[in-house]
Amino acid sequence: MASSSTCIVCAAPQHALFRQGAFTYARCRRCGLVSSVPIPSEAQIMAHYAGKFSVGNYEVSRRFLPQLRRVHAQYVEILAGLVDFQSSPRVLDVGCFTGDLLVMLRDRGADVYGLELQPEAVEIAAKALPGRVFRADVHGTRFPQGPFDVVTATGLIEHVVDPITLLRRMNELLKPDGILLLETPDSGSALARLMGRFWPPYAAVEHIHLFSRRSLRRALGDAFRNVRTRPHWKPLPVEYVYENMKNFGPELRRVLSPVYSILPRPVRQSALPFYVGEMIVTAKKVA
Repeated sequence: MASSSTCIVCAAPQHALFRQGAFTYARCRRCGLVSSVPIPSEAQIMAHYAGKFSVGNYEVSRRFLPQLRRVHAQYVEILAGLVDFQSSPRVLDVGCFTGDLLVMLRDRGADVYGLELQPEAVEIAAKALPGRVFRADVHGTRFPQGPFDVVTATGLIEHVVDPITLLRRMNELLKPDGILLLETPDSGSALARLMGRFWPPYAAVEHIHLFSRRSLRRALGDAFRNVRTRPHWKPLPVEYVYENMKNFGPELRRVLSPVYSILPRPVRQSALPFYVGEMIVTAKKVA
């Protein structure tokens, strides 16, 4: 087992927690960032995501998109308390998937744009938002450049090899006093600590860097102020959560399988507040 690595946030040593397949997860004792050791190669990442749109967690998310709009509505309401939608704020959603959040923001009056790399997702999003969604990397220029009033990245930062550079780039795209909204697992949450290696967001290759609240605040640094973190309780159908455990938390799924099998269909389809140790973070770019 790889015993240590260097934290990308604070440069302190990271120490091994446990092994998962060909990778080890290691935690920084100073800021709490948990990282994959080694970092997956581009070839490993490409192989992992091949076919994910039709098989795997992306297929599950696509099948439950109508129900997941309740989660997107949470982001819209948070932003409504931070920006004036009547002023048609310019919004960029990085990793917009099929564009559902952008549609909701557009309907509130925002001038929206989205970036996504999965070609199937881009095709779906582009139909709902013609000329507004680009198959592009945030680090390039193949999309309208800033300044944006809002940049969002939900369920993204944990997937990227270099999240520090990603944060810097999103900062560049924001106007002074612009709003950054992130959603990501919180590796320092009580649930993550309690569940240990069985915490569902521990998914090698899929999740490369798992921030704690402390490490994410430190990564945002002096470039942002008014940083606020809140636990993310998601209103999700029971059957969606159970199906997604195939990809995140298969051990827990096996334990819960006998209970799930006797649940009546109306219970399976009902939406309940679920918390798996995720957080929503908002911050304002320093003018």
